[in-house]
Amino acid sequence: MKIVFWGTPEFCIPIFEAIIRSSHQIICVVTQPDRKRGRGKKLSFSPIKKVALEENIPCLTPENIRNDISSQQSLLDFNADIYIVVAFGQILPKRVLEFPKYGCWNIHASLLPELRGAAPIQWSLINGKKETGVGIMKMEEGLDTGPILLEKKIKIGLIENANYINNKLSKLSSSLIIEALDLIQQLKNSSKEIDDLILTNQDDLKRRKSYARLLHKEDYLINWQESSIKIHQKVLGLYPNAYSFINNKRIKLTQTIPIDQSYINLMETETRKYLGIKYKNFIPGQIICFIQGIGIIVKAKNSLLLIKGAKIEGKKELFGDSLIQNLCSKNNIKELVFNNN
Repeated sequence: MKIVFWGTPEFCIPIFEAIIRSSHQIICVVTQPDRKRGRGKKLSFSPIKKVALEENIPCLTPENIRNDISSQQSLLDFNADIYIVVAFGQILPKRVLEFPKYGCWNIHASLLPELRGAAPIQWSLINGKKETGVGIMKMEEGLDTGPILLEKKIKIGLIENANYINNKLSKLSSSLIIEALDLIQQLKNSSKEIDDLILTNQDDLKRRKSYARLLHKEDYLINWQESSIKIHQKVLGLYPNAYSFINNKRIKLTQTIPIDQSYINLMETETRKYLGIKYKNFIPGQIICFIQGIGIIVKAKNSLLLIKGAKIEGKKELFGDSLIQNLCSKNNIKELVFNNN
């Protein structure tokens, strides 16, 4: 199969490489334009463009494919059998969706119709989902509304963050897309039409429809008026960038554990006395105590949060005793409060 591959972020790379190793051929890549990235704000390629150029595959970088007639004509000239779209970052117009004979197919990292949209992995964790997955969907004009050819699920562990789930789903997608391409290749070999594929309408899956909107700057700020479970879910979903402030310094939380009574019961007596009924007198965001070698305990709404790892502004990521030493001491511990500025 001759393929035009549409994609932009790191998530796409294992999928792209799996297709390169297969019997199918990527003849063109469409990705977002070069952007200023990093601290130096240097103009640089998207992650997938860098890999594509190393493979000597031509790239198109339309600012807006809907209005870019020149790029649309170039796509027609490539005369691909099929388009594969993975986190491209733009909505494809109907005209472009109809170019390839064997359809335009999207790899979407959720169990559709749940979490349609731009950030399904992050919102699955923020919302505390117990499972997620990937689906190969035939694209249509609606936002992630098309019928599904193949789907696989995975469980989400209690401390698995967005980076871990991202890598896991990318690898899963790599095998699933080859399976899908082989099915479609069989149609081509037997001179059958794309309509002969067995597809599942999303409405038949009986799942609740929901949307994973783009994340905004304010989403990353931790609200200590929420429960420790909700804060922990945000830390996982926005890893490694969920943040708060203490002493006017930005602190990014990277490893946390919500604390319940069973966890408290395992602690030494001196620590437990801080965490009994007295913790209810602390305000949300206030540091209650630290556990030597482990981390810092902070009051959330009606619960406690153990911070095991964090990145303090101007420093590398710190854990355990290094985090404790850089953030607090026995003398000032009760005066320290995480806040929103």
